[in-house]
Formats: sequence, C-alpha cells, structure tokens
Amino acid sequence: MKKPPSDRKRLARAFGVAPKRRGLAVTTGSIFAAIGLLGPGVMLVPAAVVALGVAGFMAKDRRTVQRGLRELDAWGFPVHGYQSWLLAAEPTFDVELRREIAVEVMEESMAAIDPEIIVRKIGPRVFRIITPRIALPARKAFHPPVHLGDRDLLQRIHEQLLAPLHADIGILGLVMGDRTTMQHALPAPPPPEAHGDAFREPAMAAPPALQALVHVGQTAPVARDARRLGARSERILHAAGKSPQGLGTVAGLTLAGTVFVVQWFPPAWWLGAIGGFIGGVATALTVNSRNAAAVANLLPPQRFPIEGYKDWLLSGRPMFDVVLQAPVDRPTLEQELRKIAAYSMEAGQMVRWVEDISWTSPTRVRIETRPTLITPSRRIEPFYGGSHPLFLQMLREVLEPLDRYVGIAAIHMGGNVDRRI
Repeated sequence: MKKPPSDRKRLARAFGVAPKRRGLAVTTGSIFAAIGLLGPGVMLVPAAVVALGVAGFMAKDRRTVQRGLRELDAWGFPVHGYQSWLLAAEPTFDVELRREIAVEVMEESMAAIDPEIIVRKIGPRVFRIITPRIALPARKAFHPPVHLGDRDLLQRIHEQLLAPLHADIGILGLVMGDRTTMQHALPAPPPPEAHGDAFREPAMAAPPALQALVHVGQTAPVARDARRLGARSERILHAAGKSPQGLGTVAGLTLAGTVFVVQWFPPAWWLGAIGGFIGGVATALTVNSRNAAAVANLLPPQRFPIEGYKDWLLSGRPMFDVVLQAPVDRPTLEQELRKIAAYSMEAGQMVRWVEDISWTSPTRVRIETRPTLITPSRRIEPFYGGSHPLFLQMLREVLEPLDRYVGIAAIHMGGNVDRRI
C-alpha cells in the first residue's frame, strides 16, 4: 500500500481538480531543453511552451481550490477553518448562536439530517458538531483512498438547519477544524439588545423550520444522489459486471466507413472515417443506454417491486428500505442480515456486508451495506457502489424467505454517492 496522499492532492480531489500528467510534461520539456542547449537552439522554444503550459495548469488548479475554500463565504455569518475541517481526521465545527436553544432541539434536528452526526453543548449558546468523513477511491491501483470532510453533508446541514436557524435566531459565527485540536475561539458576545429585537427569546420552542425538519426526517426516503453522475449508463454496466460498448465499437465503425468509401472514391476516405466515427459513437451510446436500462432485469422476478436498483449500484454509501406488510421479530431479522459476509481488501479478511440496520417504523427497516470498489475503464475513475452478487445472495437467503413469512410490500434502493467512513 502506498503512502497517503498529500494535503495538496486531497484538497484538489475535494474540489474536483482533475489529475494532470505533470511528470510527463516536465520530462518532455527537459528533453527539449537539453537538446536545445546541446544542439539546435530552436528546441528551446517547445521547452518554454511546455513549461508555460505546466505553470498555467498549476495556477488554474490553485485558483480552483482557493475558490472552493471560499464557498462558505456566502452563508451570511463568519466561518473560519474550512480547510482544516476538510482535512480533519474527525471533522468538527463549533456554532455560536445569538440566543440559547435547548440541546434536544439541535440533537433531533441533526439526527433528522444524518443519525451519525454527534452534537455536544459546550457553552450556553455554543454547540460542537462532529460529522463523519467520506472516502474517495484512489485513481491508481493499490493506492489508499482519499479521506475528506463530507462537503455534501455540510451543505445539507446549512440548507436544512443552519440557514433557517440563522434567519430565526441568529448565528454569530462558526469555527471549523479537527475535534482533537479545536480551540474554543468564537466571535465576541453580542451587543446588548435593542427594543423590538426580532429574534426569539432564549430557550423558546424550536423554530418552525427545525420542527418541520425533524418531522420529515423521520420518514425521509432513501437518497438517490447517483442520478447526477456523468457516464451513468457505463457506470451501471460496470457495477453490474457487464462490459459497455466503447472504443472498440467506435474504432470498428470508423474503419468500416473508411474502407467503404475508399472502394468507391478513395480521395474522400476522410468522409467515410468521419461518418464511421459519428456512427460508432452513436451506436455505443445507444447500446449502453439500452443495456443499462435492462440491468434491473438481472434480478430474479419477485412478488414485490424493487425500485432504485441502478442508483444503489452507483452509491458509495448504498442503502435500501424494506417495507414489510406486518411487523416482524427484529432481532431475528437483524441476525439473518448480518450473516452475509464480504471480503474486504482493506481489512484483508471477511467482514459483515451489512454495516447498519435502523428501523424507521414497525414495518420499515433501512439497511446500509458495505460498498464495493469498482474499477472501470480508464475513461471513468474508480468508484464505490453496491455489490450485485451480494444483493442476489441477500435476496436468496434473507429477503425471499422473509417475503414468504411476513410479506414484503416494496424495496426502495439508493444511497449517497460518497462512501462514509
């Protein structure tokens, strides 16, 4: 296993900066420069062009990262330490409110967003929020994953909790970092109140937006974030163990078009090549889309509907809800679910495939499974997703017997794109 990536590379990955082959560019430029010094001086020109290109790429990458680090400036209250939070082993932030609220309000609101968020009250108006990290798969084989603070989760916290809280009560500031090194350094206390202050009095009931959040969070459907991914059809086929159409199809039809035109009018061979290339791309896209749409048919027919299977296959945090027709003995079902094992390359041994089981109602259970690393073609970066073979095993060993015993009304599948650690 290689050493963990540097902070610079982690930040670049956090904001979607694509890898550049700087090593190849530097080597090529050095060769041109050496030839120019030892021989024709004109070779210094391409060396300078390569050097300027590398410098331009590096400057653009730095600007992208710096722009990303300023994305919280629009929140409307002071935010400090975002970079430290992204790189933290335990991403944590302290939020100071203008007025006091009960700790139960913050705990229930955060749990409605994500049950794994930890809330601690460390002052009369200050709460410490500890969030889980995500793991992005390495772009190269045998390299460790990239660990980062969960930006998507942070945005949900802001949209669903912090923004309504700031509008209703007021937020003085937010300090971010790692839990082990966090310092309690927040803005100064608020000035004395003026008459007619629009904010709520201390310890009053939760703001209406937070009450609605808690109510909806208890019955929120499974997320389906994978629908926003690019090259979706190809990803689905890779996740299902199928080979998508790609370069071979395009190259074959390009060659066929060229040969066909050459037989009739050789000078126009390039028209045949262009037509074959366009036809190859269109054929590959059409076939991949049709094959991806049929992936759900790979599951054996069931008496209950299964929704969102393709989204589940592309989720780095795969989960699904099983809706039962009647209550069931929970310990027995959970024991059967945890019997399914998967081999972990990271642990080097067999581990439980089911990572978490939670009951949202007497007849609805949410099951979160361990993701599988999927390494597709070079055009698509490695990604985490649900395991098709292991879900087939769960169907056969747990869900089908459960349907015969108590009845399954439906299975709703999905999850979050990024893997949770």
